[in-house]
Amino acid sequence: MKWAIIPLVFASGCGLSAADNFTRGLTRDRCDGTYPICSTTAGCVMGENRYLEGSFPGSRELIVPAPAESIVTVRLFFVTQGAHGLDTRILISEPGCIDTYEWASEGQDIFIEAGSDRVLEVSREVYLDGDHLVEVASDSVADYAITVEVTKPSGT
Repeated sequence: MKWAIIPLVFASGCGLSAADNFTRGLTRDRCDGTYPICSTTAGCVMGENRYLEGSFPGSRELIVPAPAESIVTVRLFFVTQGAHGLDTRILISEPGCIDTYEWASEGQDIFIEAGSDRVLEVSREVYLDGDHLVEVASDSVADYAITVEVTKPSGT
């Protein structure tokens, strides 16, 4: 009976890295377009089943279509972690940027915030239907992968 467990253990690992597990089943989006939104441009329209890669320091702007009263969840997986920096921000805007919700690191170490799975997750409820500008900016030094998920709050 012990031998029946061994193939399951080896099959579950499959030699995938943490980054591979984060992006498994997703399609990489180069996110290098120029889509006008608010008073700026975004590199892509993020959909389910997509991810993008990038490096800090710097910023990334993307568009996330979401229906009214949804939760937008941004997940950053840190492929590499250098200096944690002092200022990391994730902004999620309502359509037309009439309101913007901000998560800020406020000098805290974002790599500690991400934890042992190296994933920093920020969620925010949006109230209007349409295209939402998401901006991710940091002065830290890191390579990352980003995914975005849109869900309905529980109970609706």
